[in-house]
Amino acid sequence: MNNHLLQIPAYLKKANFGVNNHGLLHGDSGIVLFLYHLSRATKNTETEEMADNLLDKIFAGISTTAPADFENGLAGIGWGIEYLVQNGFAEGNTDDILEEVDTRVYKSICDDNQPTLELTNGLIGYLVYLNARLKNTNNPESMAQRINRELLIHTVNKIDEAAPSNFPNLVKEHYFDLYWRFPAMLFALAETYQMGLYSHKIDLMLKQWVMYFNAYIPSLHINRLYLTLALHRINRFMHNTEIEKQIRILLFSVDCDEITAEFDHQHNGIRFGVPGALWVVHQALQNLPQQSVNFHKIGQLYTKMKTGFMCNQNVMFQNSQIKKPDISDGLSGIGLMQLLWPEIFDVKIKTAKLRK
Repeated sequence: MNNHLLQIPAYLKKANFGVNNHGLLHGDSGIVLFLYHLSRATKNTETEEMADNLLDKIFAGISTTAPADFENGLAGIGWGIEYLVQNGFAEGNTDDILEEVDTRVYKSICDDNQPTLELTNGLIGYLVYLNARLKNTNNPESMAQRINRELLIHTVNKIDEAAPSNFPNLVKEHYFDLYWRFPAMLFALAETYQMGLYSHKIDLMLKQWVMYFNAYIPSLHINRLYLTLALHRINRFMHNTEIEKQIRILLFSVDCDEITAEFDHQHNGIRFGVPGALWVVHQALQNLPQQSVNFHKIGQLYTKMKTGFMCNQNVMFQNSQIKKPDISDGLSGIGLMQLLWPEIFDVKIKTAKLRK
């Protein structure tokens, strides 16, 4: 396993890892996150140099004519830069660095009269970006931060307007997607709530949405578990008894024996494949109360899925089955997930010797 993780930079070089897409989920901004985390974990200066060079390329290639969305555009790139600065991988004043990104995101949110909810190209992605910007407390009273707080309020209001017409889709989506709009929305709102931003509004929204969650039960059992996890996350702060009741209903409806047949076991990308689903099951084990209905079966499912993925990963690397370098569908996503949650994959990093 360690060897697989450490082999990824070599695969990225072969894949011409500067993919001429600076976006977060399919391009350079996602790859650079993996490289920096790997260089920190292994203290490998060659990997750090790869990351530095790629980050320079991102800065040189950012264009304000790029789309503003989170998947391929400026919101995702800006989120990545803010993440690097807040986690000590890069230095700088992000109010200055991201000034033009803030402006583009502002215009996109305010000018779109029919926005989508999606994480990839809609309101949820913009909220994730704004959450990250406002978590930076170096200069909370700067003009940029004051504008972003007002924009966050406007974004949450737009989510409130758009969400009800989307809830019937809870039962219509027949595939697993780690970026699924409903859990993504709840996780993003939970982060906003935790920061104490517009909490009273989010309280009202969730109280109104309980009837939709009660009326529309997801078709896939993995999606039921994912939605349960997201509802549990936001209810840690809200303590809403009706949401807690819905969590119990959803958990009771989950058939763990069905989950293993609901996604392609040969798909190794984190978005649609086994790693993303394995993350959901692991997070359920880590966060849901042990006395929850089906908790023991979720543990058995996790062990089964993990064993299958580990065996398949050996074949994947031996045969170079994954051709893409990106976060969503490629090697960087698998590597980053293993670095951020090593306990899922039994990863133990061996530190490389520093070059003199």
